[in-house]
Amino acid sequence: MSLTHSVPQLLTKMSSIMWYLLFVTLITSPTVAANESSTQNMKVDACNISGVWRNELGSTLRVKAEGSEVRGVYLTAVESVSGAAGLNRTAQILGLVGDGTQPTVSFSVLWEKGSCSAWVGQCFLLGDSAQVLRTFWILRSVADNLSGDWGSTRLGEDLFFKISN
Repeated sequence: MSLTHSVPQLLTKMSSIMWYLLFVTLITSPTVAANESSTQNMKVDACNISGVWRNELGSTLRVKAEGSEVRGVYLTAVESVSGAAGLNRTAQILGLVGDGTQPTVSFSVLWEKGSCSAWVGQCFLLGDSAQVLRTFWILRSVADNLSGDWGSTRLGEDLFFKISN
């Protein structure tokens, strides 16, 4: 078997393993305590994705959920290189949210310079009525050519704290 035939098979297996590990990590990771209270002095009995969220790096997520559809604006506090997210460092959000008291959610953005990011995660209620959104993300930057493709995908995780409804 030649190297050109084995590389696509290897990439397919690596992709499958990556998604499996992402899924297993997401469903088995423990919930962490929030450092910001989301709704002070109010009893919250279900996560509400709609509202303003801030992650540990200072990025802001403003979303509104209507039925299973999520729309909003993402303002990033970080960039892989200066200017990568565009002049205002904002992008429109489009996504989906599940049902239940602690729903799963996914959303994506297309950055001004052509890169795209996607998040998948779940909203959790904490004992103090705080709401946190634990997500894993993937960022795909534009590659100039196939040989530059290897470094164009990044993975990470974010923990968003609800700061207002």
